[in-house]
Amino acid sequence: MSMWLERPSCKSTNLEKPVWTSGKMKVEIEPATAQVIDQLLRIERECFSTEAYTREQILSLLKNPNSVALVARVGGDTAGFVIGLVEGLSSGTVKIGHIVTIDVAVKYRRKGIALILLNETETFFEKQNVEVVYLEVRADNQAARRLYHKQGYVGNRQLADYYSYGVHGLRLVKRLKPMRTASS
Repeated sequence: MSMWLERPSCKSTNLEKPVWTSGKMKVEIEPATAQVIDQLLRIERECFSTEAYTREQILSLLKNPNSVALVARVGGDTAGFVIGLVEGLSSGTVKIGHIVTIDVAVKYRRKGIALILLNETETFFEKQNVEVVYLEVRADNQAARRLYHKQGYVGNRQLADYYSYGVHGLRLVKRLKPMRTASS
């Protein structure tokens, strides 16, 4: 899949609307803000039923100073979004990235949008010196699990009833930087 994704622009070290090409689609990435909350909420509800984040939860995540929130746009249409958090910020601890949610609108699925959002979030985390990234995925979401495994995420543990009673999750982890030794 990644063979047909190209990132021709994004020479900057910050989040300056990188543009990706996925097939014949041009995908712009920009910071997600409270101004697009209605679009984010619509996609969130399209992706998740009973376990969807509420408006207040999404707004709280967007306002968190340790978050990265990105929107993927195709021709001005919001195709998807991602929200992640940098954790472990106290002195001397390993910085950990948590991808809280990646959501893609139904009409843009299987077009590389989730992969683009995942790559952009990992790039942001790397610039923040995050060493390890983790995320949760529904155990029955085979497409998402395949995507994450192809990108180097490995199973860390099962999460019984994580999404709701009888709807289990998996925690997946990826190391972005080599493990530090006692002398580093």
